[in-house]
Amino acid sequence: MLAELNLRREVSTNFVQVFIIFILILPFNMSNSSEYLGSGVESGGTRRNKIKDPGSRIPPTFKSGPRVYKEELGTTALLLCKVNNLGDSIIVWKQPDRIISAGMGMIRKDKRMALIGGVDGINLEIKHLNRDDAGNYICEVENSGEPVLQTNTLQVLVPPKITTQSRSNLTVRKESSLMLSCNASGFPEPRITWQRQHQMLPSGEKILNNTFLKFEHVQRSDSGTYICTANNGVGPPVQETISVNVIYSPEIDVDKRWVHGGVGYEAVISCLVYGDPEPQVLWYRNTMLLDRNEKRLMEQYGQRHRLVITDMGLEDFGNYSCSAENELGKSRGFIQLSGEPNMAVVLSSSHGMFSDKFNLTWSVESFAPILGNRIMYRKFMSSEDPNYDTRSRWHTVLPHNDNSFIDNNFRHEFSYLYFALEPNTKYETLIQARNEHGWGKYSEMFLFSTRAADDVPKELPVESIDLGSVSDNNWSTIGEMGLKSSSSFIQTHSLIQLISYICSSLLILSSVTILI
Repeated sequence: MLAELNLRREVSTNFVQVFIIFILILPFNMSNSSEYLGSGVESGGTRRNKIKDPGSRIPPTFKSGPRVYKEELGTTALLLCKVNNLGDSIIVWKQPDRIISAGMGMIRKDKRMALIGGVDGINLEIKHLNRDDAGNYICEVENSGEPVLQTNTLQVLVPPKITTQSRSNLTVRKESSLMLSCNASGFPEPRITWQRQHQMLPSGEKILNNTFLKFEHVQRSDSGTYICTANNGVGPPVQETISVNVIYSPEIDVDKRWVHGGVGYEAVISCLVYGDPEPQVLWYRNTMLLDRNEKRLMEQYGQRHRLVITDMGLEDFGNYSCSAENELGKSRGFIQLSGEPNMAVVLSSSHGMFSDKFNLTWSVESFAPILGNRIMYRKFMSSEDPNYDTRSRWHTVLPHNDNSFIDNNFRHEFSYLYFALEPNTKYETLIQARNEHGWGKYSEMFLFSTRAADDVPKELPVESIDLGSVSDNNWSTIGEMGLKSSSSFIQTHSLIQLISYICSSLLILSSVTILI
């Protein structure tokens, strides 16, 4: 009985030990059970005892990120596809509409494309890039789960190329409309600018950003060479030039419509003549066509045409004209050659020195002597003045010519002193000169003003003399001092002060005479 009890106790103890050992090893077996297939049963009832690769359980990820590749036309592009945990997964390169490769096997038949393999992926190389190579390239990793993919973009940079619609040489008629266009291809899209060779554009700008240059009404000044430039940052900018030639009927600009001449002297009249085709120029006096002779020369310097009369006579005065004609039309400019004086030119300052008078000085150019002048003046009134009257009365003065001065340029100078003017008042005046050929044209309007008070130098103090203290021997010295002081005084003081000093001296002499 005792032996049986001991046996039961030993069996119970062994059972507890086995149970504890089982409990201890169970977590270890459970943690490693994922590595074994011995306990699994396939659908067909066959047990799997094969051990799988431990690394295949971590899904692949991309080591390289999606990129935009920018490569120039004709160069080589290398598209990267690097993968973490690649294992036995397969890399497929494709475009949205076709497959390029699978693994290291090329499917697309393009000798420019090649695969460059490595332990972490497969890169795609494309040589001799052309425009059609641009687009999206997809790197896809095929594995037992859902495939992972990455999209790269390839941009093929193309230098600009101009395909202008305008001809390189254009001839247009004045006042017609014109449009210069400049189209350019390339990637990125080129920027188009216009400029004009050695000149500003007709709009006044130096550079204009636009694909076209438009002229509403072509002018003769629009002739020139226009430059179209295309630039997109790929390679150097490209340019095209367009020459524009504007044809038009003659146009004449006259330098001086009135020219002063003198008998026995040389006279020159000139016209600026423009036209395309180049016009023929003829000279007329009144209605008579002039020819070259020993006293008439006809010269041309560019657009300037000159008629030179070397030795003028009375018969050479008159109305002249230059006539220009080409196949598009004709034009005429008129010049009067006269012996009358030129317009007077005022030399005085517009601000006077006195309150009631003003000294007017002027000059006149004339080959013949000046026989007379005419001055017209009146008080100036502003149009904003409430008392403004356009009928304000003019005063006419015919001054003498005794103060005429002639220099080597046949310039005569005159002056006239106005009296009885109002203080602090503005006046306007006109001057006209006359010689043996008649009255010349009036001068331009000249405005002058008087002061509120005269601008007179201050009087110097006069030193007084005590007559009682003067001896007979000192009178000669005082006289000499008086003469010296008088001389200095005349040079530096006004006429009124000089008279006052003389009177003081006479009083002193009278007192001396009485004492004697």
